[in-house]
Amino acid sequence: MSVSSDKVDKISKAISQTAVTLILEDMTNVREQMVNDLRQIGVTGKILEAENVQQAIEHTQKGKIDMIISDWNLPDGTGLDFLKQTKTNPTIANIPFIMCTTMDEITNIMEAIEEGATEYIVKPWEIDELADKVLDSWTRIYS
Repeated sequence: MSVSSDKVDKISKAISQTAVTLILEDMTNVREQMVNDLRQIGVTGKILEAENVQQAIEHTQKGKIDMIISDWNLPDGTGLDFLKQTKTNPTIANIPFIMCTTMDEITNIMEAIEEGATEYIVKPWEIDELADKVLDSWTRIYS
């Protein structure tokens, strides 16, 4: 399935070319797919990758991050714990945070939203759904 050119146009206009997105995902192939899909939907800025929570924390300490997409289950912790940490860091506390995981129980979704996730995507995602969640998260925070 592909994304409409209208939606790609909306995303590329909404999200600055200087925006920095951090992907926290331990599976290399899933990270690569996320990067490819983000590019396909119109995200043109820098995309940083982390395969564990520690690397993600290091990225947040080194420079500007404008959006985070995080897995839940990671080798050194959880995406939920990382979400909670981001909410205590004033420089990234209010950026879009999308949880992207196989955990599809309503209790998990509610917990992530209650802790501050702006959106929740269940793997495997459809690219059109990813586009909707990215655009919704971005415009909710930055508009």
